[in-house]
Amino acid sequence: MKRAFVWLLLSLLPLLTAFHWPWQAPDDQGRIELSGTVEAREVDLAFQVGGRIARLAVDEGDAVQAEQRVATLDASDYELALRAATAQMEVAQAALAALRAGTRVQELRVAEAQLAKAQADLDYARVDFQRVTDLVAKKLAPQEQLDQARQRQNVALAGVEQARQNLALLREGPRQEDIDQAAATLRARQAAVETAQQQLAYVQLHSPVAGVVSVRLAEVGEVVSSGKPVLRVAELSRPWVRAYLNEADLPRVRLGQPAEVRADGLPGRVLAGRLAFISPDAEFTPKTVETRALRVDLVYRVKIEVENPDGALKLGQPADVLLKAVAP
Repeated sequence: MKRAFVWLLLSLLPLLTAFHWPWQAPDDQGRIELSGTVEAREVDLAFQVGGRIARLAVDEGDAVQAEQRVATLDASDYELALRAATAQMEVAQAALAALRAGTRVQELRVAEAQLAKAQADLDYARVDFQRVTDLVAKKLAPQEQLDQARQRQNVALAGVEQARQNLALLREGPRQEDIDQAAATLRARQAAVETAQQQLAYVQLHSPVAGVVSVRLAEVGEVVSSGKPVLRVAELSRPWVRAYLNEADLPRVRLGQPAEVRADGLPGRVLAGRLAFISPDAEFTPKTVETRALRVDLVYRVKIEVENPDGALKLGQPADVLLKAVAP
C-alpha cells in the first residue's frame, strides 16, 4: 500500500510541477526581459554668427527651458555695423524725399531771374551788333569789330535758351525714373539695416528645447565661428532605453506595445514605456562570421520610449525593460 502511494506520487510529480495555480507567478515564456541604457535626443547649440564669447549663462548639469538665453557674444562690432547701415538708410531717405518734394519756390525764382538776365544780355548784344553794323557800313569800324559783335550776340542767344530750358526743367520737377531709382536705393539700404539688426540679434544664443546641459564645448573669451557648437542640451523629458532583442524573440513583440522600465538608482520604481522602434538590421557577434550555429546570437536594436516627467532618468543610466510576449 505504501509502495503504491509512493509510485502514484512519483507518476503525478511531472504534472504537479507543470501546473500553475492562479496565485502563482507565470513562467518566463510570457515575458521578455532586456537590459540597456538610458539615452535622449541631444541638440548642439551654436551661434549663427562668429565672435568672442562674452558670457555663458549655464554650465554642465544645469536645466534649461525652451527659448532661454544660454550664451552671449561681444556685440560691439555688430552694433557699429548697424549704426553705419542706419546712417546710409537716412541719406537715401533724404534723397528720395528731396526728389518727391519737387522744386522749391526759391529755386524757381532764381531760374526766372537768370532767364531775365540772359534776355537782357541778349537785348544789349543785339543793339551793339546793330550799332557796329552801321559803323562798318560807313567805313567807321573794321570788319573784325562786327564779327566780335555777332559772336557776342550768338552767345547771348544761347544763354537765353539755356536759362529758358533750366526754368522749364525746374517747373516740371524730377523725372519719375530718378524717383524710382532713389526709392530702390532706399529699399536696399532698409534691407541692409534689417540684416544688421538680425546679425545683432544673433549674438544672443537661445536654447530651442528644454532639457539639461550635457556638455560645455566652449569657454568665455573664446572666439568661435558661426555654426561651431558651444553647448549640448539633452532632452531628458523624452528619453528612451536602447536595448537589444534576440532574434528568437522578434516574433513575440509588436511596435507600440507597453513596457515596464526599472532603472538603477530608482529602486522599487516602475516607469511606463512603449516599444517605439525595432531596427531592420540585425547585429551578431562575431560580426565577421555567420554560420547556422551562430544565428541564435543575432540581435536587433530596439528603442523603448519612457515617460520621465520629473527628470529622474539620466543619460547613460542602466535600465531593465520588461515586455510581455504577444502571440505571433
